Amino acid sequence: MTRKELGELARQFLKEMKLTNHQAIGFVHRDKQHTHIHIYVNRISLTGEVYKDNFIGKRSQVAADNVAKELELTRVREVQQEKLQEIMLQSRPRSLDEYISKMKDKQVKVIPSINKSNQLQGFRFIYKVTNLKGSEVHRSMSGNNIVQQISQNSSFTRMKESLQTVQLLSSTFQLSTGIIKKMAKDLVKGTIRRALGTGIEF
Repeated sequence: MTRKELGELARQFLKEMKLTNHQAIGFVHRDKQHTHIHIYVNRISLTGEVYKDNFIGKRSQVAADNVAKELELTRVREVQQEKLQEIMLQSRPRSLDEYISKMKDKQVKVIPSINKSNQLQGFRFIYKVTNLKGSEVHRSMSGNNIVQQISQNSSFTRMKESLQTVQLLSSTFQLSTGIIKKMAKDLVKGTIRRALGTGIEF
C-alpha cells in the first residue's frame, strides 16, 4: 500500500471508532510479514470529552474488519479461516486433543466451551489479539462441524454413526444437545443424498 492509502486506512479506522475529534498519530511498521499501523489516540477529545473505552479490543476488531471490508482488503477473519481450514485439511487430526495441539503449533489457541452440565458446546479461537467463537470465524468452524470432521478423520465407524461423548484434555465430555441434533440432522441428510444417488426411494 502507498503512504496515501495507509493514511486513508487510518482515517477510516478512526472514523469507524468515532475518534475523529481526538488527537491521533499513526506509525507504519514494515518489520513483520505484513505492513501494519500502530495508532495512538488521546482519550480526551478536542472539546474535552473522555472517550469511553469499554470493550475497546472487541470494538477495534469489528472496526478494523468493517474498514477492511469497505476498502476491499484481506480481512483478518479470512486469513484466520484459511489458516484454520488449512490445519484441518493438511494434518487431518484424529482427536480433539490432537487438533488443539496442532492449532497451538500454528500459534492459534483453541478454548473448548464447556457449559454447567459438563457438555461441550463449541470452541473459541485466539490468534494474536483476535478472540472469536468458531462460528464467528466461519460456519465450518462451529463445534458440531469440527467434531464431525474429526470423527470422519477417525477410522471408528461407531464415532461416525453415533457420537455422544468426546475425549478432551484427559476428560470425557458429553456433547451438547445442539451439537448432537445438528450432527444427526447432517447424518440423515447425507444418508438421503446417498440413497437418492443410488436410486433408492423412501
